[in-house]
Amino acid sequence: MVRRPFRQFDVFKNTDKRSGAAHPYLIVLQSDAIAALDTCIVAPLVPPRTIEYLERLLPVVTVKRRNYVIAIPDMAAMPSSAVGEPVANLENERYRIVAAIDLVFTGI
Repeated sequence: MVRRPFRQFDVFKNTDKRSGAAHPYLIVLQSDAIAALDTCIVAPLVPPRTIEYLERLLPVVTVKRRNYVIAIPDMAAMPSSAVGEPVANLENERYRIVAAIDLVFTGI
């Protein structure tokens, strides 16, 4: 069975035994334009937390009626083949997610 390519902002279950409990979901941050690469940039979704003065860095999102923050500072590359079936897509949060990524890389 050929799995369809993932889309930017797809959320999928973290099936890693070591990190799955603390990071139940991962979100694809990588552009669809480079979805054919062997790696994919993702960030974990974690229980809500804040860093004083940096709320913009940790956007709060809802997946399956539960709130999580996207831990943008914890983004990492993983094999594209490990991206599972999406359980949600957070395209509607695009501007807040991109703003958090911009804050990490450009400071604005």
